[in-house]
Amino acid sequence: MRRAEERGALLPQLQAAIDEVRGRAVSLRRDVSVEVDSSGALRSVNISDAALERGGRRVSEEVMELVRKATQDARAQTLARTVEILGEDDPLVRVVAADFEADETGDHSWRFGGRA
Repeated sequence: MRRAEERGALLPQLQAAIDEVRGRAVSLRRDVSVEVDSSGALRSVNISDAALERGGRRVSEEVMELVRKATQDARAQTLARTVEILGEDDPLVRVVAADFEADETGDHSWRFGGRA
């Protein structure tokens, strides 16, 4: 019971830390960049005029790849902050870690009791 109370007291701190998470990624040419929040929702996209010379299709592909990388960055930050605040042994850390791993591997079957 005490562990649950301690954990409950830490949840507002955890939520605030997660709300601050921003994942970022920048193209090799540094002319396209994106930022996502902890859930991977796109917060900003910056595309220079020079990048547009590569054409819409190419820039669109770059943006999508950068969003994927930024989301990985945000998920890793979320996991790190969760561990930092709750400790490695907390059950919520295992859930966040499993979700992060599922996003990395594309295997989300754990969410459905082993059924995809």
